[in-house]
Amino acid sequence: MKIIKQTLVLVLGTLCLFSSCRLNAQCCSTGSPVGASVYVGVLGKNYLRVIGYYRHSFSDTYYEGDHIAKNQDPVYNSSFNFSGVTLGYGITKRLTVEIEAGYYFDKTQSKFKYNNDGTKVDYKLQGSGMSNGTLTVKYGDYISPAQQVEITTGLGFRFPFATTPQYFNGVILDRDVQPSTNAFGISEIVFLSKGFQSISMRVFTINRYDYNFADNLNYKYGNILLNSIFVSKKIFKYFFGILQFRNEWKTNDRDLNNLDIRNGNITDTGFDLVTVAPQLSYSIAGKWNLMAVFDIPVYKYYNGRQMTPSYSVAVSLTRDFNLGKKLPVIQPDKIR
Repeated sequence: MKIIKQTLVLVLGTLCLFSSCRLNAQCCSTGSPVGASVYVGVLGKNYLRVIGYYRHSFSDTYYEGDHIAKNQDPVYNSSFNFSGVTLGYGITKRLTVEIEAGYYFDKTQSKFKYNNDGTKVDYKLQGSGMSNGTLTVKYGDYISPAQQVEITTGLGFRFPFATTPQYFNGVILDRDVQPSTNAFGISEIVFLSKGFQSISMRVFTINRYDYNFADNLNYKYGNILLNSIFVSKKIFKYFFGILQFRNEWKTNDRDLNNLDIRNGNITDTGFDLVTVAPQLSYSIAGKWNLMAVFDIPVYKYYNGRQMTPSYSVAVSLTRDFNLGKKLPVIQPDKIR
């Protein structure tokens, strides 16, 4: 029973990393596509949690409002491959600090262009590199193990590893394939959880608001409100099924150098996206937790005309370590 309870804690922690985040909606937008650090409740005192994860996302359809756009040029598909790591540490039983970093192996756009003779050819734009890092502090406002209830709030600070955009052959890459926002940001998080031990089920919700500051070019990415509801159910020994319902709402990007034009709003940015994400988790020896996630968009509303996600898949591996566990001390006078 103890192993099962520990496994459930790991499951709930790891599955949260896939509730993400600001980039699933626009396959090749800028920033981290996973956001693992903000979706875990507080850890026990002196516990260290290590999460490694990988995500692949693919897009091939333009939307205008809530319908498919008539014109599907010039980008005919886009994708990214991303891997990251999150480290969390329980300073006290209520206070947890986490740091997250990740790397884009590629952010790719496949485009059409026309030669002078009218023939159409395709070419690719591609960026790679470190995404934004995140430092998050969380506090367990109310924790009741007996009632299996947790209410946790947190504040995150997002930072770029570089403040200048990437270039290719002397030309700045499109923002949609830049690996980082090149700007700072802050996040506010509220995590609510309730377990039902008699039926081996847990229901919880994650609510997050991301505010992005402007970069050195006075470009400001839109702010994001994320709301997710999870239902976790034990299927059989060592296996858990999770179903997530997620809504992401993003405001328009803004060019602060052109405040006199549409108040600086970038027309083809901003969206409302609803996603269903079935997830399966397996515990390895009660210590390691392996999880797979598949994101399915079920409702899209995009301002202007934008490339939208078709699907996203992710896997993760998680383990908790008790750094406060002390080895037994052998007294010399007791040795026989």
